[in-house]
Amino acid sequence: MAKTKKNTEQKEAPPKKIVETTNPNENLDKNVSLSNIDDPDLPKLKAAVLARQQGLFQNARDLLQEILKRRNDWIPARRELALLYFSTENYIEAEKFLLNEVKLFPKDEWIKLSLCHVYRQLGNAASEITAIKDFTQLKFNEGLIRRLFELQRDTGDLKSALDTVLALRAFKDTIELEVANAKLLNLLKHNDEALKLCDELLKKRPIPAGTFDILLTIFLGNANNPMGLLDKVKTLKDDGYEDPFLYVAIARSLHRMDKNNEAIEYLKKALAIDDKHYHWWYDLSLIQRQSGNINDSQDSLMRALKVDPLNPTGIRVHGVEHKYQFGDEAHKQLSLAHAYYDSFKGQTKVELNFALAKAHEDFDELKTAFKYYENAGKLQSKLTPYWHPGTIGLLKMTRDRVGPATYANFKEPRCESDKPVFILGMPRSGTSLVEQVIATHKETFGAGELKLLHRVLDGVTINKRMIETSSDEGVIPTFIPGVDVSKCRTLSFKDRGDLYLKATEAIAKGAGNTEAKRIIDKMPGNYFWTGVIPFILPNAKIIHTQRHPLDNCLSLYRIFFPDGMPWSYDLRNLGKVYRTYFEHMTYWEANLPKDMMLTINYEVMVENFEEEAKKIIAHIGLPWDDACLKFYETDRQVKTASLNQVRKPIYSTSVGRWKKYEDHLKPLIQELGPLIKVYDDKVKQKLDTIKSK
Repeated sequence: MAKTKKNTEQKEAPPKKIVETTNPNENLDKNVSLSNIDDPDLPKLKAAVLARQQGLFQNARDLLQEILKRRNDWIPARRELALLYFSTENYIEAEKFLLNEVKLFPKDEWIKLSLCHVYRQLGNAASEITAIKDFTQLKFNEGLIRRLFELQRDTGDLKSALDTVLALRAFKDTIELEVANAKLLNLLKHNDEALKLCDELLKKRPIPAGTFDILLTIFLGNANNPMGLLDKVKTLKDDGYEDPFLYVAIARSLHRMDKNNEAIEYLKKALAIDDKHYHWWYDLSLIQRQSGNINDSQDSLMRALKVDPLNPTGIRVHGVEHKYQFGDEAHKQLSLAHAYYDSFKGQTKVELNFALAKAHEDFDELKTAFKYYENAGKLQSKLTPYWHPGTIGLLKMTRDRVGPATYANFKEPRCESDKPVFILGMPRSGTSLVEQVIATHKETFGAGELKLLHRVLDGVTINKRMIETSSDEGVIPTFIPGVDVSKCRTLSFKDRGDLYLKATEAIAKGAGNTEAKRIIDKMPGNYFWTGVIPFILPNAKIIHTQRHPLDNCLSLYRIFFPDGMPWSYDLRNLGKVYRTYFEHMTYWEANLPKDMMLTINYEVMVENFEEEAKKIIAHIGLPWDDACLKFYETDRQVKTASLNQVRKPIYSTSVGRWKKYEDHLKPLIQELGPLIKVYDDKVKQKLDTIKSK
């Protein structure tokens, strides 16, 4: 079949502003004709207009004051005074003046139009919305109605924005308004209506800008249905429609399904047509990185930064794997972004500080580096505040009146499968390393960090207390083909375990593995639910990874986590969370059913890797496989911050790293208190036992 003409003219997303409304008061002649006025003060008024237009504002003001002193009600002079306020950007005085004019002339269009302009210049969205509505009651103005839509959309009043778009479409329909209509329906979660509009947009040639973005939001958002999107665009794909935005939509769907090789090919097809899109290059670099192609990923990031040289996210991510040399190309790019520091806001400023910190670490300027980490932490803590009592309360609830007798006396039916394996603990404690070791075994499947267990446990009741797990809001959910885990609150214990097993088997099958005897879920945060796991999966195995509190917390402090962990940006909060976690897991080490959980200390594993690896494999009930010693050769994707470390042989440089930063860690050391020695003694005892054998 002949290929359709390539669509390269559209933009990546709908323009933020549909129409740029202009200042309606550029000069007096457009509002009041002076040529038809027969008045003795006309020459003086014309002189004031000319003075304003030439920038002689004081002269213009003097002439107008002289006129208005005698004739305060002369409209041409009053309007020229308003324009003088505009020309001198004195919008506060202009507002006062025009509000008074409205009282005198309540039906005057010019005055009300001028108020719209004043509020726009003042950035007062609420008042501008009111002024536009007031004006349009007198007269329909397409440009102002479009501006009203922008304001309603940008201030979050999506229902009103939708009503405004529908009014505009009734007046004069356009493709961009049709796209805006679909996008608003999507944002309002009226997805069936949005899809109907998208179906109409998909029939147009070229397919309008923003259509595929809406489809991605619908299918990869709350629906988490990448296969649905692929089905939606199948005809386009089969008909040979060449559109880079189509290829990107396919690539992002494939990536959600962990089909990374195919996703990479579609992104490359899109970039071959149009290589001027930062986010496409960034997506490509991310998938290459997760697949272990670090060099290709770095090259793609540099291509992204050629498109958007000041993008802090790209600069930060590139710097993670780059060893900065003073004055090298990456350092020059970082320095350029630093020169624009004040122009960045919110999270972008946070990421720039992380990038600067990494560079100064590479220069061995630790004092400067830590100052940038501190800056980043303070900024991010304001954006995502952390409330520690909530964490304490939730963990205490899961421990309340639960112990060996509770499990022994529990008679409810449960899922008896021994296939699930949980690796949990503090993030950056060695969970990725342990998973990589196990996943190298031929009889296992490493599923990665699954956002699953907390969903399955939502609403479970233990000792007559219901546990409500946190939502997935703002977090990319795990794609589970053919399994719905959105309605778990009323399930029995057995049904919850069966559903968890079914979901993990579906994930493994989607990756082409139907023979695995063990499926590994290495979500570190599952430590919250350690004591609940036996109630739904009594034969599951748990591996708890633990790392020196100072090394663990320092590692967290030096990393930007896009998905959250708001406690990781403040040293005292880090200490509080580690202490709370340590207390929680110490309790479960003593109270879980016998032989269910194995604790692996990172320092012991580094020192005694082969024996610890054998202990891990034995714990999950599998025969030893020598391939586990070469875990770094495993060809599998890794999505965590440890994606590069687990592709290297075991190394000890991360042990004791905190010592070079000790002077900067005093708040953390104070918060951890005696726990540091408790942990040191625990590891020493294990190492001494190993040496004595």
